[in-house]
Amino acid sequence: MVTYWSGDPESTQTPRSARFGSQPALVIILAAWAVLLGTSVVQDVLGLDAEARTWLLDVGNERSFYTWFSQLLLALAGLLLVDTGTKTVGQSRWVGVQFIGLGALFFLLSADEALGFHEKVSARLTGLGGLHFAWVIPAAAVCVAGLAAAIPFLRALSPRVRALMLASAGVFLFGALGMEAIGGQVFLAMGEDVLARPYRALVNIEEGAEGLGVILFLFALTLHRQQAGLVPGISLFR
Repeated sequence: MVTYWSGDPESTQTPRSARFGSQPALVIILAAWAVLLGTSVVQDVLGLDAEARTWLLDVGNERSFYTWFSQLLLALAGLLLVDTGTKTVGQSRWVGVQFIGLGALFFLLSADEALGFHEKVSARLTGLGGLHFAWVIPAAAVCVAGLAAAIPFLRALSPRVRALMLASAGVFLFGALGMEAIGGQVFLAMGEDVLARPYRALVNIEEGAEGLGVILFLFALTLHRQQAGLVPGISLFR
């Protein structure tokens, strides 16, 4: 049976088998994120130039294993959200629709990771607010509006899930908006040298925070599904 937060503190309790450490798939995903990010960091620590560098292992390269991994993570979150929403509609239509809408947003983020919509927007806004990657300004405004609109939805979740979702959003936005804005200015200061050490450090932090934010969100969503009594896995419309 699908349930959502009822305000009863006892409903936030999960059995030992449902705690984070018992999620092997998520632990594997976290390990893969650490390995892929680590290989990029090592290349920067070694100071490898463009010829010596393995670009498929560079987090800042659009055609890398890390970028592909990020697309998969976002798409997985989208699928889980839609699956959760379709199973929740019967109990609470409003909460179910919110999950589905959030899933659509994650699919859009996955598409952006592959197609670079935000980069096209950034090219048109360069210089706005004195920022090189000026797309972060309208993006920040959208995020603030979205968070305000999501308050009723977040209140429908258990405190533990809500806190973890907010933490995941904070980590993701720290990288996607905060480090992106700072990185753009450092990029200009370094003469637009993509291999300058200060810029590379910010790129690794940015991409790492984005990936970690999505993984934390997956933990939060998995925890919610456990609390709601949903079976593991994705089985849309069943």
